[in-house]
Amino acid sequence: MIRVFVVEDEPPALRKAKRLLGAEGDLVLCGVAGSCEEAIIGIRNTLPDLLLLDIHLPDGSGFEVLQGISDLQKFQTIFLTALVDQALEAFEAAAIDYLVKPVAKERFSQAIQRARERLRSSPAAIVPTFTKRFLVERLRVAYMLPVNCIEWIDADRNYARLFSTEGEFALRVTMDRLHSQLDPAVFARVSRSSIVRLDSIVKLLLQEDGSYIACLNSGAEVPCSKTFWDPTRSCHT
Repeated sequence: MIRVFVVEDEPPALRKAKRLLGAEGDLVLCGVAGSCEEAIIGIRNTLPDLLLLDIHLPDGSGFEVLQGISDLQKFQTIFLTALVDQALEAFEAAAIDYLVKPVAKERFSQAIQRARERLRSSPAAIVPTFTKRFLVERLRVAYMLPVNCIEWIDADRNYARLFSTEGEFALRVTMDRLHSQLDPAVFARVSRSSIVRLDSIVKLLLQEDGSYIACLNSGAEVPCSKTFWDPTRSCHT
């Protein structure tokens, strides 16, 4: 049986998703959530094989859910959303399909079959590879910037700003794409707009809302989102 977790905040859409799941003989619903926070907690508790994920949620987006569970390896994701213009971002986040509501039963079954095929393959045989250097430019000169000299990264519209021991560089890339290229044992995405090298953190300042500010070797202070990053998990990786 394939264990499925559904993230959907609209009751009618959730009811339809359950009907579609029920029509597939080998799927079992292991949990539902209507917000990013509920989804991250629920997925971590149930460890599903397949995630049906809406994009627009009351406290954020489905992409934030994926970032909050990025250390979990064995699951497949199908986006099920009313938004028609974020398919590219969804596939960059390694989704296996992007379904636009209202979805027909036949189209849903096609996506589920794709999930079955992916789940049959052995994840243990897939060895992830991570970027060791980035090609960056400054003053019309190109550099091969080693990843191990980057302290933290900050989003700036369509660019990412790389703060390193070799200086600051701009790279035209999405944060989702960049995060997927970096080793999660070395770098953590601590918010929608920031990625931090874990061993550059000197101390964490606890805030009243339970979030943290990461104080880095360089003196930079980077706000951390509870939705994206739990430092207690990073301490054990």
